[in-house]
Amino acid sequence: MNRIFPSSSGTNVSGNWKIKTKQHIKTGKKFFKKKVIPSATKSYKSYVKPTVGLFRGAAGLAAGVGGLALKHPLLATGAYLLATAKKKTLTRPKSKEWTKKGKWVL
Repeated sequence: MNRIFPSSSGTNVSGNWKIKTKQHIKTGKKFFKKKVIPSATKSYKSYVKPTVGLFRGAAGLAAGVGGLALKHPLLATGAYLLATAKKKTLTRPKSKEWTKKGKWVL
């Protein structure tokens, strides 16, 4: 008895190896269609496809930004400087102090 192919009955003494081979190929095809292909498509859909889409989208965006920077260098420089400029925050008057709990006190 074979673990993979339960239809096999030990050694092939009768010499009908062609018949046994055809049976094993049929059971292998059934196993492949029922078990292997669905599990492979499931992992493709949940892991590979989103990653590929993410990289394609990022590559397209980077190519668009790069093309714009090459066509309009001053515009690209201004956009970069605006993006990296530190935003000014509102400051409290010096007369106020912090408490130990992190609140402002007059």
